[in-house]
Formats: sequence, C-alpha cells, structure tokens
Amino acid sequence: MKRLLPTLILVLVCIGGFWYASSQDFFKEKPEQLPALVQVQSGDVERFTIQNGEAVTTLERQDGKWAMAMPSPLPLTSYGADAWVSSFVGLKKDKVVTADATDVSSFGLTEPKVKLTMQAAGGVEQVLEIGDKVPVGAAYYARLGGAGDVFQLSEGDYMSLVKQPLDFMDKNAVLVEYDKVRGLSVSWKDASWTLTKTEPDKSAFESKWTLGERELAGNEALGFLDRAASLLTDQLPRRAAEVQGLGQPELRLELKNAAEDSGESTVTYTGKVEGDLVWIVRAGSDWALAVPMASVQELADHAKEK
Repeated sequence: MKRLLPTLILVLVCIGGFWYASSQDFFKEKPEQLPALVQVQSGDVERFTIQNGEAVTTLERQDGKWAMAMPSPLPLTSYGADAWVSSFVGLKKDKVVTADATDVSSFGLTEPKVKLTMQAAGGVEQVLEIGDKVPVGAAYYARLGGAGDVFQLSEGDYMSLVKQPLDFMDKNAVLVEYDKVRGLSVSWKDASWTLTKTEPDKSAFESKWTLGERELAGNEALGFLDRAASLLTDQLPRRAAEVQGLGQPELRLELKNAAEDSGESTVTYTGKVEGDLVWIVRAGSDWALAVPMASVQELADHAKEK
C-alpha cells in the first residue's frame, strides 16, 4: 500500500488539475475575435453624416468641440457625438451574408435608404450603407464602401448609429448640479418661493434647507431640485429672439450655485407661455427650449405640499 501511495497522490493531483483546467475553459476553443470594420481612431474623426431618406444630419469638430452643421446648429450634449463615433469605429461584421456581392438588389442596397459617412484626419472617408431588415432576426443588411461583402448589422448597432438631430441635443431647459446648488427661487404666475441651502459645505442630501421660514431635510429639498432638473424638452429649440414677450415672462427661475472662488454665481431662466408649452431661455443663451406647462406647474406647486 505504501508503494501505491505516491501513485495515488499523483493521480489525485492530475484529476484535480484536469478539473480546474476544465472549469477555466482551458480546453475550449476560444472564439475568433472579429477585426474592426474600420481602422480609425475615435480621436481622428473630424466629421460624420447620417443620411436617412431625405433627412441629413451632419456633425463636425470645430475648435475641438462638436457642432451640428446640418440641418442647423443646435445646443449639443457633451457626449452624444463622441458616443456615435465610438459606436462607428467599434463596428464588426456580425455575419457575412454574401462575400464580394455584385447583385445587392435583394438586400435593399442598390439604393440604400441609410448612408453613414465618416471623415477622419488625413482625408480618410468611410461610408456604411444600410439596406433592408433581415427576414428573421434583429439585424439589417449592410456593406462598407459600396462594394465587397454584404453582412448583417445588429439592430443594437443600427439604433446607436441611425440618429436624428434631437438625439444629439441637450434637452435640459434648466441645468441643475445638485451639490453646487445653494438656492433655488421660482416665480410662476401668482406663486413665488425660495429654497435655500443652510449648510453649504455638505452635499445636497446631507444638508438642511429652508423653504421660506420652514426647515427641510435634504431628501425633501431634493424633491424641488428633481422637478427643476426634469424640465426637459422633446422638440427642437427655437432662437430666443423668436420668442415673443420674454420681457414680461410668466416664469422666472434663479439658481444660485457655488463658484470656484468659494463665492456664488446666479443663473437666471425666464419662460413665456405659448399654448400648453413654456419656452424657457437661460440668460445669455441664444436658445429657447419648450417644456410642458404641466411640468412647470408641478415645480411651482411642490412648495404647497411642504
């Protein structure tokens, strides 16, 4: 038995090693990593165009920042264009349908409805054509550069790339940076109130606040800030100069924020009613954003609930 003991130990070690290797997928063939569809770095992209039918949206870098060149300038988010570029340069062929296809009429690619054009530094240009949706599954037929393989583009990639101007726009009518807020004042028609942070060195949630002469806990104050931050638009903006009557607004909202020099800065918003919308303009901005009047009314009425 003693002679067999080393052999038994060796067998147990081998079994244990095999079990561990199997649990770590050492014996499974790893799937082939598909190469990127385009060999371009995100930071080198200078311009891109989304053509969807007759609608054309173009964004381009200007002085290091993204701007909308077509159909018209808009206030943009800081992340929308970068996210689009990351999605484009990260594309892979999910599945090749026909290699080096010559007849693409059955894929909706003879005159594709959607064309995505990306232009990068050094004169690099890539055009992705998107045709019909595949009969079975969540994907679309596509090809690069108007030639070569027809492949499947996943519906997720399609949704992240086929955008309209509103998708890139900053929809916040009022910018609320919670922990920087020192005070919020609202005057809407006959209602008027002021929310003030009484412990400026604490976070919005941890601080105590006052609403007029009433003291509020942080979680109660967040209800006011949430409603101000929820003043969002779902339509394209107008130039502030086009909004009539802003000199006599129904809405006046002021946000006092902590400044970098330990002081305070005040941002003023005014709003004018048109139908069931309130067009809100931030002082110094060229843009007016429309929000539902019901949302403004909810913000104003929140003080009555406290």
